[in-house]
Amino acid sequence: MRVLFIGGTGNISTDCTLEAIREGIEVVHLNRGNSVGSTPDEVQTLIGDVRNHEEVEHLIKDQHFDVVVDWIAFTPEHIEADLRLFRDRTQQFVFISSASVYHKPVRHHVITESTPAFNPFWTYSQNKIACERILTREYEEQGFPMTIVRPSHTYQTGWFPTTIGHDFTYPQRMLEGKPIVVHGDGSSLWTITHTKDFAVGFVGLLGHPAAIGETFHITGDESPTWDEIHRTIGLAFGVEPTIVHVPSEVLARFDANLGPGLVGDKAHSVTFDNSKVKRLVPRFAQRISFHEGMRRGAELIAHHPNLKRTSPHINELVNAVLAAMERVRP
Repeated sequence: MRVLFIGGTGNISTDCTLEAIREGIEVVHLNRGNSVGSTPDEVQTLIGDVRNHEEVEHLIKDQHFDVVVDWIAFTPEHIEADLRLFRDRTQQFVFISSASVYHKPVRHHVITESTPAFNPFWTYSQNKIACERILTREYEEQGFPMTIVRPSHTYQTGWFPTTIGHDFTYPQRMLEGKPIVVHGDGSSLWTITHTKDFAVGFVGLLGHPAAIGETFHITGDESPTWDEIHRTIGLAFGVEPTIVHVPSEVLARFDANLGPGLVGDKAHSVTFDNSKVKRLVPRFAQRISFHEGMRRGAELIAHHPNLKRTSPHINELVNAVLAAMERVRP
């Protein structure tokens, strides 16, 4: 089986590339070539900008792919371009959507693929919904062989998923004894998935006839609270974090970019029923617990201190929020 990944070197797609290779799949990447040095030798890379239709059409003019996966389609315009490029060049087109499309506020504590797609808070999610609708129409009216995949919060080793960001800023604050900000009261549930676990479920859908015309989310089965998430990160570094709870709506006022993702996603308790993907890919399961994922991340950082990247913006934001909370404290 020959598979084209548009992108292929990102947070989720890197481990999916490795898993596909392990499964004997021929993998081709189409990207701008900025990360070719870290790409496995088994991967063929077509260097081009997918937003440049003529350039890509020239690159793939004599090629056919059993599966095409677009990791970097975010708007209806991107999907329309994909349809023009790949309509007659593949037996399966996989769109990477997002679990953030599910109805917010949450209607039921367990989400299935039949949960309505509706998010009035976040433009990112609204665009993903619009992309899904185009593909669903193309499948229903033209038989276009699409599959929609909705990742939830998915992290690779060395990422530390927190209320604000995933770099080393929060772990560094914990190590320095500085408070961190956690949205809400810290008790809402959140599902976090390691990229290696996601990759098993995802690769199992590639070339699978029963996946055509279907939508799947692929997530872990573990749903810790946000306080547990941050304490687990602290535990990986041998510290107990000092947590300050701040309402999501208040945090949203401090950063216009942060707000929609909080109010439209992270503020809600979400757990997922993964029965659908498990029926098609029986070997898919959560094998890396969040505790283990954070332990591996801390170990990676210990061996590669250059990965301790922190964000001045996040630090300034957290400090500003903490100062504001101190002023209004009784």
